[in-house]
Amino acid sequence: MNEFSFIEYLKKKIPKSGRVSVGIGDDAAVMSVDKNKKLVVSTDVIVENVDFKIRALSPEKIGRKTLAVNLSDIAAMGASPAAFVISIGKPPYITTSWLKRFYKGLLALAKQYNIACIGGDFSKAKEFFASITIFGEASPHQIVKRSGARPGDWIAVTGALGGSFLRHHHDFMPRVLEGLFLVKHIKPTAMIDISDGLVQDLSHILKVSGVGAALDLDEIPVSRDARKISRGNEKKALTSALSDGEDFELLFTVSPRQKKMLGKIWKKEFSKVSLKWIGKIEGEKPVIRWLRNEKVVAMPKIFKQGFAHF
Repeated sequence: MNEFSFIEYLKKKIPKSGRVSVGIGDDAAVMSVDKNKKLVVSTDVIVENVDFKIRALSPEKIGRKTLAVNLSDIAAMGASPAAFVISIGKPPYITTSWLKRFYKGLLALAKQYNIACIGGDFSKAKEFFASITIFGEASPHQIVKRSGARPGDWIAVTGALGGSFLRHHHDFMPRVLEGLFLVKHIKPTAMIDISDGLVQDLSHILKVSGVGAALDLDEIPVSRDARKISRGNEKKALTSALSDGEDFELLFTVSPRQKKMLGKIWKKEFSKVSLKWIGKIEGEKPVIRWLRNEKVVAMPKIFKQGFAHF
Protein backbone atom coordinates (compact mmCIF):
# COMPACT_ATOMS: atom_id res chain seq x y z
CA MET A 1 0.00 0.00 0.00
CA ASN A 2 1.59 3.32 -1.08
CA GLU A 3 0.97 6.82 0.32
CA PHE A 4 -1.98 7.63 -1.92
CA SER A 5 -3.78 4.34 -1.49
CA PHE A 6 -3.33 4.73 2.26
CA ILE A 7 -4.90 8.20 2.06
CA GLU A 8 -7.85 6.64 0.22
CA TYR A 9 -8.05 4.05 3.00
CA LEU A 10 -8.18 6.86 5.58
CA LYS A 11 -10.88 8.74 3.63
CA LYS A 12 -13.12 5.70 3.95
CA LYS A 13 -12.13 5.01 7.56
CA ILE A 14 -12.42 8.49 9.06
CA PRO A 15 -15.99 9.64 9.86
CA LYS A 16 -17.32 12.73 8.10
CA SER A 17 -18.18 15.85 10.08
CA GLY A 18 -21.04 18.25 9.45
CA ARG A 19 -18.74 21.20 10.18
CA VAL A 20 -16.40 20.29 7.32
CA SER A 21 -17.34 21.22 3.74
CA VAL A 22 -13.99 20.12 2.24
CA GLY A 23 -12.09 17.34 3.98
CA ILE A 24 -9.35 14.85 3.17
CA GLY A 25 -8.26 14.73 -0.46
CA ASP A 26 -7.92 18.40 -1.45
CA ASP A 27 -5.07 20.90 -0.98
CA ALA A 28 -6.68 22.35 2.14
CA ALA A 29 -9.61 21.72 4.42
CA VAL A 30 -12.54 24.12 4.77
CA MET A 31 -14.72 24.36 7.86
CA SER A 32 -17.41 26.78 8.88
CA VAL A 33 -17.06 29.03 11.93
CA ASP A 34 -19.89 31.17 13.27
CA LYS A 35 -19.35 34.93 13.11
CA ASN A 36 -19.34 35.09 16.91
CA LYS A 37 -16.73 32.34 17.23
CA LYS A 38 -12.95 32.51 17.30
CA LEU A 39 -10.93 29.83 15.50
CA VAL A 40 -8.26 28.54 17.93
CA VAL A 41 -5.26 26.81 16.32
CA SER A 42 -2.37 24.94 17.94
CA THR A 43 0.25 22.46 16.79
CA ASP A 44 2.40 19.86 18.51
CA VAL A 45 4.73 17.12 17.35
CA ILE A 46 5.83 13.88 18.98
CA VAL A 47 9.13 12.31 17.94
CA GLU A 48 10.47 8.81 18.41
CA ASN A 49 13.16 8.58 21.14
CA VAL A 50 12.17 12.03 22.42
CA ASP A 51 8.51 11.71 23.37
CA PHE A 52 8.24 7.91 23.35
CA LYS A 53 10.14 4.67 22.75
CA ILE A 54 8.62 2.80 19.85
CA ARG A 55 9.27 -0.59 21.44
CA ALA A 56 7.87 0.48 24.81
CA LEU A 57 4.42 1.59 23.62
CA SER A 58 1.87 0.03 21.31
CA PRO A 59 1.02 1.88 18.07
CA GLU A 60 -2.46 2.56 19.50
CA LYS A 61 -0.99 4.31 22.57
CA ILE A 62 1.38 6.38 20.44
CA GLY A 63 -1.51 7.43 18.19
CA ARG A 64 -3.63 8.34 21.20
CA LYS A 65 -0.85 10.44 22.72
CA THR A 66 -0.29 12.30 19.45
CA LEU A 67 -3.82 13.69 19.59
CA ALA A 68 -4.08 13.94 23.38
CA VAL A 69 -1.21 16.42 23.75
CA ASN A 70 -2.89 18.69 21.20
CA LEU A 71 -6.27 18.43 22.91
CA SER A 72 -4.54 19.49 26.11
CA ASP A 73 -3.39 22.73 24.45
CA ILE A 74 -6.93 23.50 23.32
CA ALA A 75 -8.20 22.78 26.83
CA ALA A 76 -5.71 25.28 28.28
CA MET A 77 -7.24 28.02 26.13
CA GLY A 78 -10.75 27.26 27.33
CA ALA A 79 -11.75 26.31 23.79
CA SER A 80 -13.76 23.46 22.30
CA PRO A 81 -11.83 21.20 19.87
CA ALA A 82 -13.29 20.91 16.38
CA ALA A 83 -10.87 19.36 13.87
CA PHE A 84 -7.23 18.54 13.15
CA VAL A 85 -4.76 17.68 10.41
CA ILE A 86 -1.84 15.30 10.92
CA SER A 87 1.54 14.86 9.23
CA ILE A 88 3.51 11.62 9.56
CA GLY A 89 7.22 10.94 9.08
CA LYS A 90 7.46 7.23 8.20
CA PRO A 91 10.78 5.36 8.47
CA PRO A 92 11.25 2.08 6.54
CA TYR A 93 10.68 -0.11 9.61
CA ILE A 94 7.14 1.23 10.16
CA THR A 95 4.68 -1.04 8.35
CA THR A 96 1.25 -0.26 6.99
CA SER A 97 -0.18 -2.57 9.63
CA TRP A 98 1.58 -0.55 12.35
CA LEU A 99 0.20 2.69 10.88
CA LYS A 100 -3.33 1.30 10.87
CA ARG A 101 -3.01 0.51 14.57
CA PHE A 102 -1.58 4.00 15.19
CA TYR A 103 -4.64 5.57 13.57
CA LYS A 104 -6.91 3.22 15.47
CA GLY A 105 -5.71 4.66 18.78
CA LEU A 106 -5.80 8.22 17.47
CA LEU A 107 -9.30 7.96 16.00
CA ALA A 108 -10.72 6.33 19.12
CA LEU A 109 -9.75 9.41 21.13
CA ALA A 110 -10.99 11.71 18.34
CA LYS A 111 -14.38 10.00 18.49
CA GLN A 112 -14.50 10.40 22.26
CA TYR A 113 -14.12 14.17 21.91
CA ASN A 114 -16.17 14.45 18.70
CA ILE A 115 -13.27 15.98 16.76
CA ALA A 116 -12.76 15.44 13.02
CA CYS A 117 -9.56 14.50 11.20
CA ILE A 118 -9.71 16.55 8.00
CA GLY A 119 -6.39 15.92 6.29
CA GLY A 120 -2.62 15.61 6.59
CA ASP A 121 0.56 14.49 4.85
CA PHE A 122 3.11 11.65 4.76
CA SER A 123 6.87 11.79 4.27
CA LYS A 124 9.89 9.51 4.48
CA ALA A 125 11.88 9.89 7.69
CA LYS A 126 14.78 8.27 9.55
CA GLU A 127 12.71 8.03 12.73
CA PHE A 128 8.96 8.10 13.25
CA PHE A 129 7.29 11.38 14.06
CA ALA A 130 3.73 12.71 13.98
CA SER A 131 2.69 16.34 13.95
CA ILE A 132 -0.85 17.59 14.50
CA THR A 133 -2.32 21.00 13.87
CA ILE A 134 -5.53 21.27 15.83
CA PHE A 135 -8.41 23.71 15.41
CA GLY A 136 -10.73 24.76 18.19
CA GLU A 137 -13.43 27.35 18.61
CA ALA A 138 -14.47 29.69 21.36
CA SER A 139 -16.48 32.86 21.83
CA PRO A 140 -14.27 35.97 22.13
CA HIS A 141 -14.88 36.35 25.89
CA GLN A 142 -14.24 32.66 26.51
CA ILE A 143 -10.54 32.45 25.60
CA VAL A 144 -8.05 32.32 28.50
CA LYS A 145 -4.44 33.40 27.93
CA ARG A 146 -1.32 33.05 30.07
CA SER A 147 -1.00 36.76 30.63
CA GLY A 148 -3.92 37.61 32.92
CA ALA A 149 -2.65 36.64 36.39
CA ARG A 150 -2.85 39.45 38.95
CA PRO A 151 -1.57 39.91 42.54
CA GLY A 152 -4.02 38.34 44.98
CA ASP A 153 -5.08 35.59 42.57
CA TRP A 154 -5.00 32.01 43.81
CA ILE A 155 -3.05 29.33 41.91
CA ALA A 156 -4.78 26.01 41.27
CA VAL A 157 -3.87 22.73 39.60
CA THR A 158 -5.98 19.74 38.56
CA GLY A 159 -4.97 16.15 39.23
CA ALA A 160 -1.66 14.89 40.64
CA LEU A 161 1.83 15.57 39.36
CA GLY A 162 5.10 13.75 38.73
CA GLY A 163 6.22 10.31 37.56
CA SER A 164 4.44 10.69 34.25
CA PHE A 165 6.96 8.60 32.33
CA LEU A 166 5.72 5.44 34.05
CA ARG A 167 2.36 5.60 32.23
CA HIS A 168 0.59 8.96 32.58
CA HIS A 169 2.32 10.55 29.58
CA HIS A 170 0.39 8.26 27.24
CA ASP A 171 -2.82 7.41 29.09
CA PHE A 172 -3.82 10.81 30.51
CA MET A 173 -7.22 12.32 29.81
CA PRO A 174 -6.98 15.79 28.23
CA ARG A 175 -8.77 18.27 30.51
CA VAL A 176 -11.05 19.57 27.74
CA LEU A 177 -14.27 19.25 29.74
CA GLU A 178 -12.63 20.78 32.79
CA GLY A 179 -11.34 23.73 30.76
CA LEU A 180 -14.75 24.39 29.26
CA PHE A 181 -16.35 24.16 32.70
CA LEU A 182 -13.89 26.70 34.11
CA VAL A 183 -14.48 29.30 31.40
CA LYS A 184 -18.23 28.85 31.63
CA HIS A 185 -18.54 29.22 35.38
CA ILE A 186 -15.65 31.37 36.63
CA LYS A 187 -13.29 32.39 33.77
CA PRO A 188 -9.72 31.94 35.10
CA THR A 189 -7.44 34.97 34.86
CA ALA A 190 -4.66 32.84 33.31
CA MET A 191 -4.26 29.18 32.34
CA ILE A 192 -1.73 26.75 30.88
CA ASP A 193 -1.38 22.98 30.61
CA ILE A 194 1.52 21.38 32.45
CA SER A 195 3.62 19.83 29.71
CA ASP A 196 7.14 20.88 30.74
CA GLY A 197 6.88 20.75 34.53
CA LEU A 198 4.85 22.66 37.12
CA VAL A 199 7.47 25.27 38.00
CA GLN A 200 8.58 25.87 34.43
CA ASP A 201 5.02 26.27 33.16
CA LEU A 202 4.05 28.49 36.09
CA SER A 203 7.08 30.61 35.22
CA HIS A 204 5.61 31.16 31.75
CA ILE A 205 2.47 32.62 33.35
CA LEU A 206 4.50 34.78 35.75
CA LYS A 207 6.73 36.17 33.00
CA VAL A 208 4.00 37.24 30.59
CA SER A 209 1.71 38.46 33.40
CA GLY A 210 4.49 40.48 35.04
CA VAL A 211 3.90 38.98 38.50
CA GLY A 212 5.48 36.66 41.04
CA ALA A 213 4.12 33.81 43.14
CA ALA A 214 4.27 32.15 46.54
CA LEU A 215 4.08 28.36 46.28
CA ASP A 216 3.13 26.19 49.24
CA LEU A 217 5.22 23.01 49.06
CA ASP A 218 2.84 21.28 51.47
CA GLU A 219 0.00 21.63 48.96
CA ILE A 220 1.70 20.29 45.82
CA PRO A 221 -0.31 17.21 44.68
CA VAL A 222 2.30 14.45 44.33
CA SER A 223 1.17 11.45 42.27
CA ARG A 224 1.39 7.81 43.33
CA ASP A 225 3.74 7.15 40.43
CA ALA A 226 6.11 9.88 41.62
CA ARG A 227 6.17 8.28 45.07
CA LYS A 228 6.65 4.83 43.56
CA ILE A 229 9.63 5.96 41.52
CA SER A 230 11.10 7.75 44.55
CA ARG A 231 10.73 4.62 46.72
CA GLY A 232 9.34 6.55 49.65
CA ASN A 233 11.78 9.46 49.43
CA GLU A 234 9.39 12.42 49.81
CA LYS A 235 11.96 14.98 48.67
CA LYS A 236 12.55 13.13 45.41
CA ALA A 237 8.81 12.66 44.93
CA LEU A 238 8.25 16.39 45.42
CA THR A 239 11.00 17.19 42.92
CA SER A 240 9.27 14.89 40.45
CA ALA A 241 5.97 16.71 40.95
CA LEU A 242 7.62 20.10 40.51
CA SER A 243 9.57 19.39 37.39
CA ASP A 244 8.98 16.09 35.56
CA GLY A 245 6.64 17.42 32.89
CA GLU A 246 4.10 15.63 30.66
CA ASP A 247 1.47 15.73 33.41
CA PHE A 248 -0.96 17.55 31.08
CA GLU A 249 -2.99 18.90 33.97
CA LEU A 250 -4.44 22.42 34.01
CA LEU A 251 -2.58 25.10 35.95
CA PHE A 252 -4.61 28.28 36.36
CA THR A 253 -5.17 31.40 38.44
CA VAL A 254 -8.41 32.85 39.78
CA SER A 255 -9.49 35.80 41.90
CA PRO A 256 -10.43 35.20 45.59
CA ARG A 257 -14.10 35.54 44.63
CA GLN A 258 -13.71 32.98 41.85
CA LYS A 259 -11.92 30.62 44.23
CA LYS A 260 -14.86 30.69 46.61
CA MET A 261 -17.31 29.96 43.78
CA LEU A 262 -15.21 27.16 42.33
CA GLY A 263 -14.80 25.47 45.69
CA LYS A 264 -18.55 25.00 45.88
CA ILE A 265 -19.13 23.52 42.45
CA TRP A 266 -15.99 21.62 41.34
CA LYS A 267 -16.55 18.33 43.20
CA LYS A 268 -20.15 18.12 42.03
CA GLU A 269 -19.01 18.19 38.41
CA PHE A 270 -15.64 16.38 38.62
CA SER A 271 -15.71 14.02 41.57
CA LYS A 272 -12.79 11.98 40.22
CA VAL A 273 -10.51 14.91 39.35
CA SER A 274 -8.84 16.63 42.29
CA LEU A 275 -8.35 20.38 42.49
CA LYS A 276 -5.59 21.78 44.70
CA TRP A 277 -4.84 25.37 45.71
CA ILE A 278 -1.05 25.51 45.69
CA GLY A 279 -0.24 29.18 46.20
CA LYS A 280 -0.97 32.80 45.37
CA ILE A 281 0.12 35.40 42.86
CA GLU A 282 2.06 38.33 44.31
CA GLY A 283 4.45 41.15 43.46
CA GLU A 284 5.59 42.53 40.13
CA LYS A 285 8.65 40.38 39.36
CA PRO A 286 8.44 36.83 37.94
CA VAL A 287 10.01 35.11 40.93
CA ILE A 288 8.75 32.36 43.21
CA ARG A 289 8.77 32.37 47.01
CA TRP A 290 8.69 28.94 48.60
CA LEU A 291 6.56 28.22 51.66
CA ARG A 292 6.44 25.28 54.05
CA ASN A 293 4.34 25.18 57.22
CA GLU A 294 3.33 28.76 56.32
CA LYS A 295 6.95 29.91 56.58
CA VAL A 296 9.30 31.08 53.85
CA VAL A 297 11.97 28.50 53.00
CA ALA A 298 14.87 28.37 50.58
CA MET A 299 14.31 27.09 47.09
CA PRO A 300 14.56 23.29 47.36
CA LYS A 301 18.14 22.14 46.77
CA ILE A 302 16.81 19.14 44.89
CA PHE A 303 14.93 21.38 42.47
CA LYS A 304 15.64 20.79 38.81
CA GLN A 305 14.47 22.65 35.75
CA GLY A 306 11.59 21.23 33.75
CA PHE A 307 11.87 19.68 30.30
CA ALA A 308 13.20 21.60 27.29
CA HIS A 309 13.83 20.27 23.76
CA PHE A 310 16.94 22.44 23.29
